Amino acid sequence: MGLTINGLWLYNHIVKARPVFQEKRLVPSSASEVAAVVEIKIWDVPKSKDYPSGRKFSLFLVAEGKVVVGFDNHKPKGPHLHLGNRELPYLYRNNERLISDFWDLVRKAGFEP
Repeated sequence: MGLTINGLWLYNHIVKARPVFQEKRLVPSSASEVAAVVEIKIWDVPKSKDYPSGRKFSLFLVAEGKVVVGFDNHKPKGPHLHLGNRELPYLYRNNERLISDFWDLVRKAGFEP
């Protein structure tokens, strides 16, 4: 149970997934010496009721072991946004908008992309 060569393990079944974009890097704080980790993962997956866009994604900014900003669309919640301990619905439009929205919130949280 976990990653396979040709797919992702998702809730008791294998879904063929193709990586579209992956990035992991440190980003500095604009107000302190703290650096945060950004990890972005986007996959193409077969369209389904759980992934109607044909995309699975996970974009997170973590500082000092805590989620500052995150976007993901795992089952059963669908697309949503993490702001600290809060979760809010997110309207996924396309990859470009998703990445732009993520970096906008990273900047608002005081980190430089």
